[in-house]
Amino acid sequence: MECSHKNISTKKVKKEIFDMIFEAKTSVCSDCGAYLRDNEYERKYMHWLEGIYKERRDKFQTQCHFSKNIISCAEAYLADYPGISPTVFMRALVTIYFNVVDRDEKKSTLLESLLDPEILESFTNDKDRKKINIQFKPNMMIELIAVSEFLEMSPSAIVEEVVVKLMTVITSHDQKLREFWENEIRGYLDMFLKAA
Repeated sequence: MECSHKNISTKKVKKEIFDMIFEAKTSVCSDCGAYLRDNEYERKYMHWLEGIYKERRDKFQTQCHFSKNIISCAEAYLADYPGISPTVFMRALVTIYFNVVDRDEKKSTLLESLLDPEILESFTNDKDRKKINIQFKPNMMIELIAVSEFLEMSPSAIVEEVVVKLMTVITSHDQKLREFWENEIRGYLDMFLKAA
């Protein structure tokens, strides 16, 4: 049964993230217990997160393990962008994936249908792996955490999967995948890397 949230009161609520607690007052439905967070609550929450980001950037990192093959391909792509590290490149891939591909069901479905299983396998089955920490801004990290809870995967596993998918797109010679790359992703990635 859906609640109409008619019996509302203002209460102090707690939200746990990164093993820390955020507390603020917001509207709470007395009938179902739902937190009806308003713009003021969200503003305070983001301000709190930005403060943590300034003091504890380690909380906004994912510790990933990538094959040396992926790192080599990333470095080769970055030859046209001197001074950009593979970690910035990988952060860009994840951000673009969630903001361009994942939000559009047609693009997401098309990408999944076009991925080259041999290239995917070459990136995932390589035992020679390197640990890389990738740092995200608060909004992106919150999105990663939400997706990880929904999919029951760690944020680092999601980042690894996204990077592998998009590196497969970048390195493939398949005509349809190249078109997907040129039409859907490349412009965003170039813009992101030039800004970095």
